[in-house]
Amino acid sequence: MLSSEPITDESVRQYAIQRLAKLLRHPDDLVYKADDVRRKLAQEKLLIDAQLNTDVRRQFDDVQEGLEMLYSTKGQIDRVKTDMQKVDQLCNRAQSYLTNFDRIQKISVANRNFVRTDEFYRQFSEFHEQYVHVREMLADAKANFEQGDFNLLRLHYFLYKLEDFRSRAMGFSGVNDADSEQTLAQMFGGLDGLVLEFEQFLWHVAGGIYDLALRNRANVIVQLLKVIETEEAADRAQEREVEGAVLVRRQSLVGGARRPSMASSVMARGPKKERKVKHYRQKLLDLLRQFVAGRVTEFFKQEAKGLDGVEEVTGFVIDELTFVAEAVAPAFPPSYFVFDFFVNEYHQAVVKNTNELVAGDLEGGAILTLLRWVREYHSALRKQLSIPKDQLKPALLEGREDQLAQEYLDIAVSKIREWITNLMRSETNTFTGRQDAPSMGEDGLYVTGGSVYLFEIVNQNIDLVIDAQRAKLLCDFMSECNKVFQDIGKQWRDLLEVEKVKQIETPESVAEGLVDYTMALANEQIRSVVQAETIRDETGDRLSRSHQERFKAELSQSMDIFMNIAESATQTLADIVFSDLRPITAALYTAEWYQEDLLQPVIETLKDYCQDFQDHLDKYLYKRLMQDLLSRFALSYVDAASGKVKFRKGKSSEKLNLELHRATKFFKEHMDSGAVTETLSIVRILISLIDSTPTMIFLEFFSVKKQYPDLPLALVEDILAKRDDLDKQQLKGILESLRQKSKGETGSSLAKQRTLFSKLKSYPPLGSVSKGRFL
Repeated sequence: MLSSEPITDESVRQYAIQRLAKLLRHPDDLVYKADDVRRKLAQEKLLIDAQLNTDVRRQFDDVQEGLEMLYSTKGQIDRVKTDMQKVDQLCNRAQSYLTNFDRIQKISVANRNFVRTDEFYRQFSEFHEQYVHVREMLADAKANFEQGDFNLLRLHYFLYKLEDFRSRAMGFSGVNDADSEQTLAQMFGGLDGLVLEFEQFLWHVAGGIYDLALRNRANVIVQLLKVIETEEAADRAQEREVEGAVLVRRQSLVGGARRPSMASSVMARGPKKERKVKHYRQKLLDLLRQFVAGRVTEFFKQEAKGLDGVEEVTGFVIDELTFVAEAVAPAFPPSYFVFDFFVNEYHQAVVKNTNELVAGDLEGGAILTLLRWVREYHSALRKQLSIPKDQLKPALLEGREDQLAQEYLDIAVSKIREWITNLMRSETNTFTGRQDAPSMGEDGLYVTGGSVYLFEIVNQNIDLVIDAQRAKLLCDFMSECNKVFQDIGKQWRDLLEVEKVKQIETPESVAEGLVDYTMALANEQIRSVVQAETIRDETGDRLSRSHQERFKAELSQSMDIFMNIAESATQTLADIVFSDLRPITAALYTAEWYQEDLLQPVIETLKDYCQDFQDHLDKYLYKRLMQDLLSRFALSYVDAASGKVKFRKGKSSEKLNLELHRATKFFKEHMDSGAVTETLSIVRILISLIDSTPTMIFLEFFSVKKQYPDLPLALVEDILAKRDDLDKQQLKGILESLRQKSKGETGSSLAKQRTLFSKLKSYPPLGSVSKGRFL
């Protein structure tokens, strides 16, 4: 919870929630771990309270000691002030005792100047000899560079003395004496070249700082830094002198008194020519910056070789920074913060080279590789070197992760759409052409094989995104895939409708095998459902909880889409079957029905179709299809009541009971007996309404209504109106009673209790009441 930001109640609350989330990961933890967690937190609180008490007590002691020191310091300052006043008084008295004080002071200054002049003359005489000595030392250092047998400090010491002497000599010349200045310039002319040559050697040594560290020559690195620190100190002294001189000139311009301390200092040292500020420390840092950038760039070109090897950069950076921390950083003073400097420079070089790599168009796989590497890069630096992501500025990819993720998503979805478009073109051509029988799987089921190719490309992308550890991107990808699947579903449903209409209306003009290919399509959707379910269960469990729910929801939607296509296919099969049965169902309750056995060809037709369905259709779809066929069979008997038919007392119910028995026997061979009985119960209701006596119709109707609230009144009116045993007066009275009783029922009140009667095609919606259809 360490942070540079102020700690607020909300941040403490969030931290507590995160801590509890880590300790209690599953619902069962509240039962089995809660007590242990409570004891653990209580112990931690006791330890923290004890530590806080100790720290607070220590802080109070430190504050008390500081106050006491401040109090004693004030007294010491007052005593020093009093003593200084006494010294000043004594100096003033001493000057009054000496009558020739001014002359003595002048003689003292002359003596000091004489000593300085003598010293200057001696150094002037030895300058050339010292110059030659330094040049020879520099030449030896260059010759022994590989062996590391040289002393930078000693070399710099003598060179620095030469530079200092030249500065004082040029300052002593002082006067505008052209001859003197020319003579001094000729004498010191070679020194600039020597200084430049030394600097070149110095930066050559600095450029080999890694080699020196590898050869355990940290002493040379220390010497290098000592030289730089000496020059930095001289730079600061020069800057202070310049600032002091400017201040003196300003005071003289406004009539201010000279500063005795500054004058005395100059008199003691003698005049010096202004020294050129060298900024060695900044030059060293610039050189190291270029050195790091060069190493990183070379690695990107020679080792990483583009995005294919970009993941190797992480190991390279960690190895480099580990080497810096162990072999280079210990030689630097703490004020350099050298490890942080190298971290920043390596990261900036990585950012620069990465930006160059991603400047052009990227393929989907390259983008995921890049995103995965960025996550691993930050994770590895944090785990192995304790470098937080916030320390690395600017951000790797400069915060373009979301943009690149969207680019990948666009590329992946575009390729999937293109690939699926080609697949659909091939599949639809095969489906409509039907030149050969559909392929058959090992289990004898018809298949198209499309799901294998479809999920091959989907799984490839899922694996890539999982490897890149981009859970949100994975969810977005599946969301886009669902849009593609929706388009596939619409194309298949439209195609099924077109082919079905052709098959029903102009069967002679279409290719054979529509039923087989429709079964193959339905089976293929079940295979897609199974593959989607496998991905949902296996891949979903690998995601964090924050994304797991959404990912599983997206895959569940995919399963629903494929299942809807399969249901459309089975409905098409049912439509084709009943289109073949339409001439027979249209003859129900007509004279032909009373005279002939029309049920036998129905059952024979169903047997032929159902045998194919049982052999070549998925078991789950087969059960759904049989339920659909049974429901349509039962509804056809009820819907037929709307035609120009007549229900004959006794004969209709007798024939219906016989056909109901035979139909029940047939369907029970293919389905659960309970489902068959329940579905065909609407035919039994039809029989009961045909057979009920006039006095029992009212009770019969409302008895059925309790079980089937959506029983249309219009259907009952039709049945009663077409019974040959009711006269108009009886019919009118019965219908008025039924309508009066049914007035309070509406579609909204019955919609929640839909039964098979709601699927009738020939009758009004739920709750509607017919008004005088037969009166």
